[in-house]
Amino acid sequence: MKRITWRGRTFAVATVGLAVGLVAAAFAASAAGSSIPGGPAPKALLGTWRTTLTAADLGRLKAPNPARSYRILFVNGPYLSYPRALGFGPVGSGGDTVPFGVRGHRLYLACLTNGTPSAGYATYTWSIARGALRFKRVREPCREPLLRDRIVILTSHAWHRR
Repeated sequence: MKRITWRGRTFAVATVGLAVGLVAAAFAASAAGSSIPGGPAPKALLGTWRTTLTAADLGRLKAPNPARSYRILFVNGPYLSYPRALGFGPVGSGGDTVPFGVRGHRLYLACLTNGTPSAGYATYTWSIARGALRFKRVREPCREPLLRDRIVILTSHAWHRR
């Protein structure tokens, strides 16, 4: 076995620690994404939906300089290690990728911490009438302040296909 200096040994331990940390983070993200109840979105939800917020809605958001128009994209295909993930965010930006599940008229959305799925999930009901998609909050335990903006964004106004 080759003799390693103190600095070399510290670097090796840090590298192993980083690798273990990355594997643990990936496992936690995968576990968080797979622990969401429900299954694929029904055909009625698939595709891109948009909504526009009013000045009063914008005043309720925590995000600095929030956008007025938002989109949500339902796709039933896998993304990264998640069985299903939807796109959610301001129109014209990348937004967040949110693991989800649907059971009946309940939508389950992963909690996120700094854009990465964390423990817990939110529950919303959804309905479509005359081409308008509406969400109602049932339970939103996610604590990240900017993530809680989705309560206002999802529930303030109807969403329409675009």
